[in-house]
Amino acid sequence: MSKYAFGLSVLFTAGVATGVAACSSESEPVEPGAGGSSGSTTSTSGGSTVGSTSGGGDGGSGGAGTADSASSTGGAGGDSAGGGGSGGAGDAGSMGCGRAVTRPDPRTQQTLTVGGVTRYYLIHVPESYDPSKPLPLVFGIHGLNMNNVWAAHDNSGFQLIQETDDQALLIYPQGLPANGTSQPPSTQSQWGTADSNWGGPPPNANPARLEADLAFFDAMIEHAKTNYCVDTERVFAVGFSQGGFMTNALGCHRSSVFRGLAPVAGWGPNGSQPTCSDTGAAHAVIQTQGDTDGTVTPALGQATRDFWRDRNGCGATTVPSASFGDACVEYQGCKDGLPLVYCRHPGGHSVPSGAGGRAWRFFQSLE
Repeated sequence: MSKYAFGLSVLFTAGVATGVAACSSESEPVEPGAGGSSGSTTSTSGGSTVGSTSGGGDGGSGGAGTADSASSTGGAGGDSAGGGGSGGAGDAGSMGCGRAVTRPDPRTQQTLTVGGVTRYYLIHVPESYDPSKPLPLVFGIHGLNMNNVWAAHDNSGFQLIQETDDQALLIYPQGLPANGTSQPPSTQSQWGTADSNWGGPPPNANPARLEADLAFFDAMIEHAKTNYCVDTERVFAVGFSQGGFMTNALGCHRSSVFRGLAPVAGWGPNGSQPTCSDTGAAHAVIQTQGDTDGTVTPALGQATRDFWRDRNGCGATTVPSASFGDACVEYQGCKDGLPLVYCRHPGGHSVPSGAGGRAWRFFQSLE
């Protein structure tokens, strides 16, 4: 078992096993973004950084965004852009298409202020980035008590940088600790040493914390679309464990934004959220589940699978996947453009080898 597979059941198995239906008891939850966000870079490792600009955009559930500000540690400040709309450069190109940028260090923490809280994320821009060519945008979301350095750079993580082979823009957001305050992630991959989560601590049903995290994703997406050439029809999410929960939450509450999802050992939307606010939410989904996972049990994984199967209009019949390996099956009868692939592995609560690569191939296969 991976060194990253221990300890989670102690932290939240009880909440998960009860369907994760009760609200968290934490006090003073972070309020969702009240419009707009500010951006900057914070250097946590060597390399050049550059100030970024950010668009106004929609500040999540907090209302329409205002012009955002940007600055940089050791870099030049960016200009402001209000209005929040994403213009187009081509059919699916964002307003950042055609804009020259300095490629940021992929190990330098970037920041956005959302709802008065400083939020951190890493971004990987391909070395061959061409601002005239729209790229898919993929989020890699860490699990409970982990950090975004693990998600981006640890060999036991998604390995999306290697798997996408400079064909996508990658963003790795950092969750908040249980008390909702913000702190820079360590420069080292972490597990069990920094309390970080999505939607509040387990059982992950704190509506205000979930809305604050959704507003953070809104801000990151708007920032990326404003500053980089993003294919707005190809936005995806990959998440492990509680990051898988957040991946499903994004599908449930931001269905018009995300084209495909890849939860790994992640639960929800069933029972783990008060409601699925986008009642028509349906997504292309590739899901990975461990047969011996004692934290997110096979029963929870199957409930998640069945939720998306129903939303995608799939039947109960499956066929072995010719595209994603013997461990995966493809559901038949799904609505056009909404495939469902369910992959199993014999291990426990971990990211199995190849899961990130399968997710990327799945995303590439979508029209």
